[in-house]
Amino acid sequence: MSRVITLTTDFGTGDGYVASMKGVILGINPQATVVDISHSVEPQSIRQASFILHTSWRYFPEGSIHVVVVDPGVGSHRKAVILKTPSACFITPDNGALSYVLHEIAETQAQHSLVKINQTIIRTLPSECEAVSITRKEYWRHPVSTTFHGRDIFAPVAAHLSLDLPITEFGESINNLTVFPIPTPFQDATGQMVGHIIHIDRFGNLITNLRSSHIPRGGAAIEVRNQRIDNTSRYYSQGSGLIALIGGNDYLELSYRDGSAASILGAQVGDTIKLVNPSA
Repeated sequence: MSRVITLTTDFGTGDGYVASMKGVILGINPQATVVDISHSVEPQSIRQASFILHTSWRYFPEGSIHVVVVDPGVGSHRKAVILKTPSACFITPDNGALSYVLHEIAETQAQHSLVKINQTIIRTLPSECEAVSITRKEYWRHPVSTTFHGRDIFAPVAAHLSLDLPITEFGESINNLTVFPIPTPFQDATGQMVGHIIHIDRFGNLITNLRSSHIPRGGAAIEVRNQRIDNTSRYYSQGSGLIALIGGNDYLELSYRDGSAASILGAQVGDTIKLVNPSA
């Protein structure tokens, strides 16, 4: 049965880890279409993996299965889960990798049920979603390595799921998942809109959580790390030096012509960015 299965990991491509996962999947369902989203996630960077998934999953055919294995807790008691939404299924450790996916679904439903337990934040599932904890070991590869659940649990579960088994076949139903807080833009005491850098891509572009809708009709200047950009450009080659523009996912991003904005500014994920009156 043909079904799209995507893979997002921090494994890189210099070793055989990704190939092993693909081999397991195709051994169970030779007709599956396996697509790499990214294997260049920084080691253990769950936030980066979550954002990359968020910007790509919706472009795949409905019913695609998205496997995310960035798993600092591999071998521990952290859950492995399947999340089913109206459009797709996601298989991942329950460690926050689905934070952006759940956030965007919850925003469309105006549902924001978050609970903090010790240092862990739990989000109740939106009403249109269902999830299970993967506990049915007959769908795993044996013996199970304590360090490679991507090959021995997540890959075979994805393959079996691609054969149209219901997610309830894989374990017990659960009604919440672990997330990390998604930073949202806000207005400061002076009325200026403040956002944050949430991702740095391989070109050194600084992706912020400000959207096109946050930019006033008359335009805005952008301030970041003591630098000011007086207006936004339409495309990368329109300006020179440090520029700001709305990227392909509707996020405001900062770029440096023929260079890396991250390196030039010394910027990091979490840094603030402010929209100010262009005449100020």
